[in-house]
Amino acid sequence: MTKISEEHFPIQHECLERMIQNGHARRMGSVEDLYVALNRQKLYRNFSAYAELSDYCSKDQLTLALRNICLKNPTLLHIVLPTRWPDHENYYLSSEYYSHPHPEHDYISVLPELKLDGVIINEQPENGKIVRQILEEFRNSNGTYNAKIFKLTTALTIPYFGPTSPNWRLICLPEEHTDKWKKFIFVSNHCMSDGRSSIHFFHDLKAELNDIKTPPKKLDYLFKYENDYQLLRKLPEPIEKVIDFRPPYLFIPKSLLSGFIYNHLRFASRGICTRMDDMEKSDDVVAEIITISPSELQEIRTKIKSNIQGKCTLTPFLQVCWFVSLHQWGKFFKPLNFEWLTDIFIPADCRPQLPDDEEVRQMYRYGANVGFVDFTPWICESNMNDNKENFWPLIEHYHQVISGALRDNKHLHGLGLNIQGFVQKYVNIDKAMCDRAIGKARGGTLLSNVGMFKQLDSSNCNYSIKDLAFGQFQGSWHQAFSLGVCSTDVKGMNIIVASTKNVVGSQESLEELCRVYKAMLLGP
Repeated sequence: MTKISEEHFPIQHECLERMIQNGHARRMGSVEDLYVALNRQKLYRNFSAYAELSDYCSKDQLTLALRNICLKNPTLLHIVLPTRWPDHENYYLSSEYYSHPHPEHDYISVLPELKLDGVIINEQPENGKIVRQILEEFRNSNGTYNAKIFKLTTALTIPYFGPTSPNWRLICLPEEHTDKWKKFIFVSNHCMSDGRSSIHFFHDLKAELNDIKTPPKKLDYLFKYENDYQLLRKLPEPIEKVIDFRPPYLFIPKSLLSGFIYNHLRFASRGICTRMDDMEKSDDVVAEIITISPSELQEIRTKIKSNIQGKCTLTPFLQVCWFVSLHQWGKFFKPLNFEWLTDIFIPADCRPQLPDDEEVRQMYRYGANVGFVDFTPWICESNMNDNKENFWPLIEHYHQVISGALRDNKHLHGLGLNIQGFVQKYVNIDKAMCDRAIGKARGGTLLSNVGMFKQLDSSNCNYSIKDLAFGQFQGSWHQAFSLGVCSTDVKGMNIIVASTKNVVGSQESLEELCRVYKAMLLGP
């Protein structure tokens, strides 16, 4: 370990050395560093997941359940130990930092200790104003999670460097009880976490609550390293040491060529990407939630099965319906000369590529273990205002494109290029990210379908999940829209649509677009 003086870290040097020896601290991996770079450069704030449980849990139950989850999953206890602490934020935005590459990444470690108020955002004064607005809106909506609550949540900033809290928070939404809850929002800054992690969290919370058979005693800490380090699993190795992300040799020239073509032919909206701190001065997030009932969802699945050969997921259907809806709405796609292309960016879970070993897969249950499939459709192909005969063939086409990309591990290659040794050695990743994002016009769509989660089988337990929703604002990336999709067999499908006023014009305009989209989903 490189010797670093204590003042450079929010953790004492001796404690850090001990954590490294115990497997509870290490250098960040290159994939992990890409997601931390989004935070260092203020290009991204958070994603969030909402869950409703079948019964209330007390503060003591919640504390014990969270303790058990964290001990089994030390990733949930990690923070980044930044260079130049405590002046790291200015340093990472300085010309000094941008002037050369940084192939050796910062350390991560578990927290020395964690109390309940370190994760329950209701009790954190630095977020007090936003949380009060969230709780007020929750009361005004009679205990219903809605788009206004999601939008308020997008304004929360979670420091990646701790020093007393991890890279995620939990919002408890009180109803008739002030000290018992069954509705929660999990919020993460994307550091060693992804959409699937947030859903895993609520399934683990449900399981831990079901395992509590007697009223638990009061705990002062969720975790204290001095007392608990022997109970704590080791941090998993960086995922690139377990999964091969390397792209084929032809990937680089193909990417450069397709990127050049797309940049010259892409449709651009009036929305311009800025750092998140600057966005509030010139633009505003707008959001809407589309709810598809279980019976409606089953009808959609039946239509897909009867029109598409083989096992087709909902994702290509959601994608095609979205682009067709944008045409029908008529207020977005107004391309100028040579603006012929749009793009779709689909996050894809990397965990299926892990070794078929239950212990290994458990280690990566939490983490930023997500790649992506992206492609650039012709805008004209989804213009079906006059004729919808190409609707199902287009879904069939993108079903083949997406399933083929996943089969060939193409969702790993975009990340794989950025973590190659020669790239890390010669490119400042943070600066490259900023150059690709800041000042660029918004134009494409981020479609995150975290999956279908069956809950009826566990309805006889004390605690089961009644509803799930997932969403994120795309931050400074060039996508004009973000669609977060999550489904259960209890409440159906929730689609959280996020954009900005400069893209769609107003909140009312987005609501109008979402009505068109829902009608398309239900009646193609």
